[in-house]
Amino acid sequence: MNHPSNENIPSRSFSYHAFNFTFLLLLAVFFISLYTVALLKSNSRITLSAAVERNISCSDAVHRAISSRLTRADFEQIHTKSDMNSAQYRSLQSYLNELRSLNSTRYLYTAKRGPGGKPIYLIDGLDLEAPDFAYPGTYLEEEMVPYLEAALSGKTIHSQKIIDTTWGHIFTACYPVIASDGTNDILGALCIEIDMEDTYRSIEAINRSSFGIAAAASMIALLLIVISYFYTKNQKSRELTQQLLEQTAKAAEAANKAKSTFLFNMSHDIRTPMNAILGYAELARNHLQEPEKIGEYMDKIHISGEKMLSIINNILQFSQIENNQIHIEETSVQTEKSFDSCIVMVQTALEEKQQHFHVTKDISYPYIYIDMTYMSEIILNILSNAIKYTAKGGTISCALRQEPGETDGWCITEIAITDTGIGISEEFQSHIFESFSRERSSTVSGIEGTGLGMGIVKNLVDLMHGTIEVKSKLGEGSTFTVRIPCRISSQEETEPTAFDETAAQTLSGCRILLAEDNDLNAEISIELLTREGLLVERANDGVACLEMLQKASEDYYDLILMDIQMPIMDGYKATRAIRRFSDKKKAGIPIVAMTANAFTEDKERALESGMNDHVAKPIDMKVLMSVLEEQICGHKGL
Repeated sequence: MNHPSNENIPSRSFSYHAFNFTFLLLLAVFFISLYTVALLKSNSRITLSAAVERNISCSDAVHRAISSRLTRADFEQIHTKSDMNSAQYRSLQSYLNELRSLNSTRYLYTAKRGPGGKPIYLIDGLDLEAPDFAYPGTYLEEEMVPYLEAALSGKTIHSQKIIDTTWGHIFTACYPVIASDGTNDILGALCIEIDMEDTYRSIEAINRSSFGIAAAASMIALLLIVISYFYTKNQKSRELTQQLLEQTAKAAEAANKAKSTFLFNMSHDIRTPMNAILGYAELARNHLQEPEKIGEYMDKIHISGEKMLSIINNILQFSQIENNQIHIEETSVQTEKSFDSCIVMVQTALEEKQQHFHVTKDISYPYIYIDMTYMSEIILNILSNAIKYTAKGGTISCALRQEPGETDGWCITEIAITDTGIGISEEFQSHIFESFSRERSSTVSGIEGTGLGMGIVKNLVDLMHGTIEVKSKLGEGSTFTVRIPCRISSQEETEPTAFDETAAQTLSGCRILLAEDNDLNAEISIELLTREGLLVERANDGVACLEMLQKASEDYYDLILMDIQMPIMDGYKATRAIRRFSDKKKAGIPIVAMTANAFTEDKERALESGMNDHVAKPIDMKVLMSVLEEQICGHKGL
């Protein structure tokens, strides 16, 4: 098992520390920025507060200096511009101008309500030639009205913020002028406006700096959020990846362990029939003069060979299922007859173990569409396990039942197989359909098998869109229930093909060209084919096959049985070369692959190379003769 390389660990560590340093640096800058903004804001408030306190002090001093000079006549006898010529006006205006010039006071004036109640200027302390000088009776600017109204109501008011006026930024203080004749009448107001342009600019500079730093802090905060988001996301992704890697590693380890166990079990299970074959062959050699014993040994060798072939076939079929090479081909079949054919196959095994076998049938649909080849395999696998794991004299029952399907024209075919065998533990029941799984090895149980049978059954049931359930208890037995959805058929659609005896007789005397490099395989094939009345000539490889076909007269050979893996030229190349012959009759001779390459892709490759059919080794003569009959008779038009 490959382990992750440690080469990337230093770079990962560097990346991790670099990220932490960058994150902490940004966080420090962010907090410093916030602190700086807070300091600037505080400084702005302090600057404004100090300026306001200073201006209030100055305004109060000016008010104290003027208030004793102001009389009722200053407010009641001055109304319009024409009053500016009076000695009273000129004296007070001169005094106000003088006081204004002694400090930073920008405007110093008296005011009262004019006709209609609107506030008006009375005496302005500006130079008479000043462009913004206000004549008596001139209405006050709107921004100053609230301060004057407050003073006319008897309140002394100081602006706590900078007032933005048409002539600049100022501080304003308004004092009520109260009559000194004992009446306490509010005659008008004394207003003082002090220039705050420098203070305003200073505060604006601070605010701009605060805004810039705040914007930078916001960007840093956003950057920190983005970094945190992606870091968290990346961290979660890494954790998820790590979990997936750990799960994959565990699954791979479990699979490797299961396959190792499978290989150990399979090695033992294959060696068992192999040892029997070798042992009985040696016994037969030592009793050549005793026909009865030789016959007995040959029967046992045949049984052992079938067991070993069954193990190999399971492995091959498992590989086909894993590679999605199994295709379901539904044909119309007779329900009861097809079911009975499966029972017949296990009858001998049941009799050998003297087991009691009960069959019940509840058939509502005599004809159905189903892939009977794979359905038979499902039934036989479960029945074989029931026979294997049930003791001598035990009981096995098989129930066939049908019920209407969820869709019109469909039915559910259910087969339940129950035994009184050793049972399956509750823990193993959840793993029974996994490939390579066996609860006990054959060494422990004394029962041979690959651990693939139930895995194949489950896969085939799934491919047929069915379900399989198991109920079992250790020491009491098991029940397997298979439910397969099937289309309903009819007797007319189920037409068994009759065996054509006339066509079979035509094979007698037909000449076969056998391309086979292995002497033992060639000897067996020639013997079996000769017993069926066929004439056989052998070519040792693909090149020899081509030469024999070219030299032979037209229609001399009826068919070629072509091995695939041969020296000099393999069966695929030999077939392609034959199909390119200029002699069209020889180029069209039927060619059947007869090879140990038994996978579906091997058959497809054989057909792609130009062969007509494919038969897997070891040879089943019934299958081979059926293929020969089909190809030879079809080629001759019989």
